Amino acid sequence: MKKTAVKFVAGALLLCLLLWQANRVLAVKYDDGIYSVTKFYELEDNTVDVLVLGSSHAYMSFHTGVLWREHGISSYLLTASAQPLWNSYYYLKEALKTQTPKLIVLEGYRLLEEEEYLPAGFVIKSTYGLKWSPNRLDAIKASVPQEQWLGYMLGYTQYHDRYAELAEEDFTPGKEAERYGDWKGFEMGMTTMPLEQPDFGTCTGTIALMEKTEQYYRAILELAQEQNIPIMVVIAPYGGMTQEDQKRFRAAEEIAKEYQAPFLNYNLMEDGAQIDYGTDMYNTSHLNGRGSCKFTSKWGDYIAGQYEIPDHRGDPAYESWERDAAYLDALLEDVELKETVDAGRISEALAAGNYDIFLSVDGYCQLEEEAVNSVLGGLGIGDVQGGGLWYLTGGDNVVWSSGSGEASQYFETDRHDFGLKRVQRPDGGYDNEIVIDNQNYKTVNNGINVVAFDNVTGIVADSFGIDADNEYQLCR
Repeated sequence: MKKTAVKFVAGALLLCLLLWQANRVLAVKYDDGIYSVTKFYELEDNTVDVLVLGSSHAYMSFHTGVLWREHGISSYLLTASAQPLWNSYYYLKEALKTQTPKLIVLEGYRLLEEEEYLPAGFVIKSTYGLKWSPNRLDAIKASVPQEQWLGYMLGYTQYHDRYAELAEEDFTPGKEAERYGDWKGFEMGMTTMPLEQPDFGTCTGTIALMEKTEQYYRAILELAQEQNIPIMVVIAPYGGMTQEDQKRFRAAEEIAKEYQAPFLNYNLMEDGAQIDYGTDMYNTSHLNGRGSCKFTSKWGDYIAGQYEIPDHRGDPAYESWERDAAYLDALLEDVELKETVDAGRISEALAAGNYDIFLSVDGYCQLEEEAVNSVLGGLGIGDVQGGGLWYLTGGDNVVWSSGSGEASQYFETDRHDFGLKRVQRPDGGYDNEIVIDNQNYKTVNNGINVVAFDNVTGIVADSFGIDADNEYQLCR
């Protein structure tokens, strides 16, 4: 009898362990919602001086690195994709358990919300990162009809069938540390969508907010007021603002005035943030990296002059904000590198030192061509007769080269794998391979192929070729 009981308990414990592990693997790990909360919980108490709430308009607009670099402000973006104000309200309640910010900022794009309940994915992003508490339960209750409460509270029922979506990071805890180790919630738009400069015009009148949206909007303003914390509402620049949007924002501004809360719509301000819609937009709704830098710099100057927010630069307790800024600096350099089309400027960027450079000379290639000379010369590569492979660090330090014959080399770091191989074909020619994290990079068959891996961001910042079959044009 005793042995049977022991076996039963052991079996039950094993089952619980297996279920826990399965839940950990299958649980969704969105960076546009869940991580912003789970990383927030890792912060030391009372280290966030500016807390930003909102949706993707917030996390792609307020550049935490710029606030740190220019003013030493410790900010955090506690946001989620398409997050409605009822979820922002519970995020704020949860945040105030451990942080007493000097300023709360609500990015107000979702004041336009007209749907009482959003699709399941957005509900998950705005609730599943919260620790188990009344706030999480209330957030779920506000987000879905009553008959769905239990399913979302159990959690597992919402993601038990995501086997086909599983990726390496689902099985390797800490895999995300390279990107999210010191992350403060900002996501940089890495590409550009050129837009025409919008003419927002002017409008009069208001359109009332949806009742549920207004209820939680007021609740956010009142909660800040109760805690004696200044709060402001900001509408970050976006290209698609309509007359109807403006009228709703006017209604929201009138409500903000009731609470003596500043309301700044940067789409309509005369000086604005000097956004160039041809170069500074990720899409019609979001800023890219350049745009977020411009907007945050302008807005950061404003809050630094209006509120008493300390400068923490040089304080060891805030080193993670310095590391976050360094990461974002490197990420912006990656964006600019990838958008540069001049071989000379690319050569200068590659020589800066952040990058590991993998280069191959393939097929036939006129070495005296200007673009070829510019890249090879900038990297300090002279003898390339017969082609080959090169691996360089620090701009021009050759770690390994293949020579003109067959060769292969494998390099490994904690999180990345690099493979270089040069193989002779039956016709006597050679094929070069550059493989990073199981992905083969080759842009042109004849000419030069270059891959730049950023050691700070841990990503392939750029991959391009100089194409001998196309008048040595640079191509990506």
